Formats: sequence, structure tokens, C-alpha cells
Amino acid sequence: MKSIHFLIVLTISTKLFSQFNIPEPIINTGNYLITDTAYMSVNGDDSNPGTIDLPVKSFNVALQKLPFGTPGVNNGNSYGLIMLLPGYYVTDGFIQSESQWHNGQGGYKNVSVEGVGEVLIGGTPDNFASNQILSLKGNHIFIKNIKLKYGNLNGIYLFNDSHNQRQNNVLIENVRVDSVKIFSMILTNVDTILVRNSESFYASRPGNENLSNPCQWPSGIKFHGCKYCTIHDSEIAFTRGEGLNFHNSIYCKAYKNKLHDNPLNLYNDNSAKLSIYNNLIYNTPGVWENFCRTCPADVIPVLSGSGLLIANEGSCISGSLPIFENCKTKCTGPVEIFSNVDSVFIFNNIFQNLGNHIGLWEGNYNVIGVNCIKNVYITNNTFIGMTGMEGTQNWPFMSFYFANYNFLFNSFYSIMENVRITNNIFSYDTITYPNIQPVTTAFHSLHPGPLDFSFDGNIWLQTHQFMGDNDIVRNNLPGSLDFIGDNINLILPCPENQAFVYSQPPAFDFITHDFYGNPRNSQNTNVGALEYNESCNISTQNISYSNNKTKIKVYPNPCYNCKKLFISGNFEQENLNYTIYSIDGKILKTATTNSNEIDISDIIYKGFSILKLENKTYVTSEKLLLY
Repeated sequence: MKSIHFLIVLTISTKLFSQFNIPEPIINTGNYLITDTAYMSVNGDDSNPGTIDLPVKSFNVALQKLPFGTPGVNNGNSYGLIMLLPGYYVTDGFIQSESQWHNGQGGYKNVSVEGVGEVLIGGTPDNFASNQILSLKGNHIFIKNIKLKYGNLNGIYLFNDSHNQRQNNVLIENVRVDSVKIFSMILTNVDTILVRNSESFYASRPGNENLSNPCQWPSGIKFHGCKYCTIHDSEIAFTRGEGLNFHNSIYCKAYKNKLHDNPLNLYNDNSAKLSIYNNLIYNTPGVWENFCRTCPADVIPVLSGSGLLIANEGSCISGSLPIFENCKTKCTGPVEIFSNVDSVFIFNNIFQNLGNHIGLWEGNYNVIGVNCIKNVYITNNTFIGMTGMEGTQNWPFMSFYFANYNFLFNSFYSIMENVRITNNIFSYDTITYPNIQPVTTAFHSLHPGPLDFSFDGNIWLQTHQFMGDNDIVRNNLPGSLDFIGDNINLILPCPENQAFVYSQPPAFDFITHDFYGNPRNSQNTNVGALEYNESCNISTQNISYSNNKTKIKVYPNPCYNCKKLFISGNFEQENLNYTIYSIDGKILKTATTNSNEIDISDIIYKGFSILKLENKTYVTSEKLLLY
């Protein structure tokens, strides 16, 4: 009966919660077309007109070269672009002030920034930028093709507190932020914002390596009070706090990102209607020890970096005096209302070498009222491997922490409702870490609200008291594997790797493809992040591997919309034959090259594939991800 009830719940949920329609920003088109451009160069002169041949030197001067909009025309908006020519722009910050955005007479200046070639903005290792490295006020703008480094504050800071207006329609693309003392990017009250193909490294690290308790938790990239926010194909690593943080935001998604070696890799704080899918979240072997501690100077053993945490902290943005009411956080002065955690979908992700892989936390129990964590669906993920401190007691692989309740006031606690964990693979190293617990709970004995969660259709390495009717245990499930980035085949659910094969009804009809973009079966899909494929053992059926020790590297890999692949290493280039196979063994292309380049512009296939290289002296192959 329990299983039937569970299927009914999932069927209803599928109809209520499909993939969210999250728009992308509208940039440089129609009414938002860029009409004026000012050029900057590290060798420019501020007396120049700001053309590509005669660029200016200063950001403020470049801003002055761009006009304000005309009142009554296009709502008073103009759209300009500052192009940064190659070079190292040593600065205390490129800041667009309120008066540089709005002239007070109905005219607005919306400014985008783009780098040409190699562009670096910021301070130096000995003299960090004293301000935000880049801060813009406008709408329908973009930030592209730049690197920001060495800042005392944030890398990119977006927050339009002028005239109580929110920013909207912002694209951040091909941006790398490295070594800033607070956030790589903090994006506050921005609607319809997209971050893609970008990087955040060492946020909040510089100057903080000797901190001990108490420590703050600045993030790598934080969506703060945003609506319609997206991040994909980006990397966030080595942050002192959270890697990626959704805080007080709604209608957001994160996919195809690499989040690794952060004390907490991904945090959903008080955010609703999120889709988190096809991400790789991990700790790097031999590296995580230097980055897992929020307070680096702590000497007490701690868990390694965590995977995903879900909670409601009940904090405001501009307001104050937060309370929880009707599954929302409400603030005053000014009035702000943010939805508690609701309708969160976590699927097709691979988690490896983490401490606590998934945690649900009561949040801030000192805020008056009852906060809600509800409609959370964790489905078709692969969780594998553990790293951390040996000997840690009752170490949780997945945890539910609702340990506090103020029974005198009966109004300080959190409820958990309709949390469903289905069709996942849970495997961990019980030899190195014998105290691992599959699932741990900390519930107050007088807690008056629902604490509703359940498991179903998962594969476990160990049994536990919360197992669902269709959960199974496989003792032959590998508890740890070599680093997945180098050994993708070790978790492929193939006929020769039956430990990862278990067919279950799909939880949601919108999960049509797996982590690598391969189609899922519509009636019975494999559990975990990867779909079962009975032909995926093509390494032994269709491709001959040599035993020679030729070392090659194929890049870029993964390959996002690539036109060419490149080969480096010790090999003979002349008459090099290559064949690219799909996951089911079909030949996508076969040709010959006499250089280190392979043309793939005519391949439309997306997903996992195999590249076979062959000449007179050797045969070798490489696994590829095309998407």
C-alpha cells in the first residue's frame, strides 16, 4: 500500500511540477540594440575620442563617451558598450555610479562590458583592488570575455539600489574571477540573469587562511533575491564558503556545472522552484584537504566538503526583522517577501568523494514563526565515494537535521513535507570510513510539525531503517572508485557492470535524457545519473585497443559546440586515421588527418562517444563528451 501511495504522489507531482520555463536575457536586439561603443586600452589616452584606433585609458572616461537615453524615446534608455582591448587593467575597480546610470532627467545609460583577446582587470598580488572590481547598474546588458583578479571586495557586484529598481536581463559569459576576498559574483535583485561558461576560483580565500571560529560563509557565485536565474557550463572551486548559492531566489536552474573542493559546494537557502541537474559535484583526491574547512585554522577534525544543503535561514536583503509566515520569509523596512524552500528538483547529477552528500537542515530556528521545506525531489543521481576524517562518529551520507524546537513559544521550528528520494545510487567506502551511516536524522522529540520524507527505487550499499519498498541493497556496489573525471567507464551501467543497473519507472516525464545527454527509456529508466545501454561495452566489441604506452590528450573535452578537436602528445601525425563512435557503437565519422586537428563541425551528435586513433604503428582511443 505504501508503494501505491508513493506512485500516486509522484503522478500528481509530475502534473503540478514540470520543468520551469525560465527565460534567457534579451540582449543587444530590438529596442535594446547597442548603438554606441567606447574603446579602452591600458596604453590609451583619456584625451582620445575612444575609438578602436584612439582608445581612452580610464573606465570613467569611457562611460562619459557613451550617451544617456532621450526622455520619451525608448523609455529614456540608451545601450552602450565598453570594449576592452587586450591588457592588464590595474585598477581599484570599474564602478558605474547611480549618476552614471540615471541622469535625473529621465535618461538612462545601460552599459555592457566586453574584452577583446586576453583582458585582466583588478589589482596585483601585492596591492589588491580596494573596491568592487566590476559593478554595473543597467538592464539588458552583458559582461563578456574578461578575467577579474585580486580584489578586496567582490569580483562582479550587481545591485541596483537606485529608485527601488531591480536590474533585469543580464548575461555574464566567459568570465573568470580569481582570488577576491569576498564573493566572485554577488548578483542581488536581478531578474532574468544568465551566467554561462564562466569560472570562480579562490573566492574569500586571500588573506583568510588563518581564520578560526567564528567564520563567515561568503560564496563563489551567489544569486541573491533573483528571479529567473540560470547558471550552466561553469566551474566554481576552492571557495572558503559555499560554491554556488541560491539565496531568497525563485525560478532558477543550474546545469552542466563543475562544483568542487568547496566546504559546501551547493546551497539552497530559502529559494523555491529550482532545477539542479547534470552537474558534477566532487572533492579532488589529494586536494580537498586544503579547502574543506570553512575556518582554515581549525584543528578539530571536520567532514570534507559537502555536496548539497537545503535550508531556510530567514534572512533579508534590504529589510530587517524577518519572520516566517505561511511558508515565506517576511521582512520590514522595506517590506520583502521570499518563498521558503518549495518545488526543488535535483536530478541527473554525479556526486563523488564528498562528506555529507545531501543534507536538509532546519535553518535558523531563532527566527519567529514556522519555516517550510517542501516538495523536494532528489531523483536519478549517482552518489559515490567518501572522503574525510577517519574515525568521525556517525558520519552521515545523507542527513536530516531538525533538532531544535522552542516549546515555550510553539513557533520556532521547521517543517519538512513531501521530500522524496527516488531512483538514486548511493555507494560509499565503508572500509576506510567504518562509521558512515547511510541516513541520519536528528529530530526534536517534541517537534509538532510534519517531518515527511521517504525513499523508493534506490540502490544502496547498506540497509537502513528508512528504506522504501523498492529500495534494494547490493553488497557488490563499489564503495569508492578512481576519480570519475578520468574513469567515466567505471560507472557506466553496462551489461558487464550490473551493480549500477536497476530499472524503475521514471519519476518525472521531463527527465528525458541522462547526465551525458543520452535518451532515457520512457517506461522503465535506469536509476542513477546514467541510462542503461546494452551496447555501451563498445570498447570490447567495436574498437581494438593497443597495449602500447602512447600518451595523448584530446581537447577540449568535454566539448561544448566545438568545431575542432586537438591532439597533443607523443604520436606520429602523418596519415592518422580517426573514427568517432556514438555510445551505441554507430560510426559518426571516419577520416584521415595529417595534423593535430580533427574536424567535427559536421557531427550533430550530443553525448558520450569514443574517438579511435590509428596509424601504422599503434591504435589508441579516448572517451569524449560532445554537447
